[in-house]
Amino acid sequence: MAAARRTAAFATAAAAAALAGCSFFGSTREGQDCPLVLQAPSAETIAIFGPGGHQAKDVIAGGRIYSLKSTCAREKVGVVVDADIEFYAQRAALNINSVTLPYFVAVVDPQQHILTEESFQIALPFPAAEYYRQSSPEHIAVHLPLTDRTQASAYTVVVGFQLTPDQIAFNRNAHPE
Repeated sequence: MAAARRTAAFATAAAAAALAGCSFFGSTREGQDCPLVLQAPSAETIAIFGPGGHQAKDVIAGGRIYSLKSTCAREKVGVVVDADIEFYAQRAALNINSVTLPYFVAVVDPQQHILTEESFQIALPFPAAEYYRQSSPEHIAVHLPLTDRTQASAYTVVVGFQLTPDQIAFNRNAHPE
C-alpha cells in the first residue's frame, strides 16, 4: 500500500519533469544532459507524532527539506548526480533532545518506473534552548550507468521523506491539492 502511494508520487514527479522539459540545473559545462532532481510531491515535509498520535495536537516535531542543490558530471559509463540536501527540523517542546528524519532518494526512468530507491536517515540534535535546527548539507551521489549519456535528461532523481500512512494523511490535510 505504501509502495503504491510512493509510486504515485514518483509518477507525479516524473510527469512534472516531462512537462517541464528541462532540468533544474540544465546542462553542465561538459555539455551533457542531466536528470531532473526534485522533491517528491507531498513528501517534502514530515510530522513526527508522539506515541499513538496521528493528529496535529500529537505532533512532537517536524521536518522539511530545506534546500536541494545538484550537479552532474560524466563518468566513464554514464553520469553521476551529486546532490546536497539540507533539512530543517523543529521541536514542540524543549525536552525533545533530537529528531531523526527518514528520507529516500530514488531514480525514475522515462517510463516512470522506479529503478532504484535508497533509504537514509539524518539525526538532528537540538541545542539546549533552541526549538529549530538546520542540518549541514547531506551529500548523496547517484550513478546512472547509461551507455548513451544524452539520455540522462529523460531520468528523474526524486528526494522525499519516508512517510507512514498517518504522515501521508497529515500532509494531505495540511496541504490539500
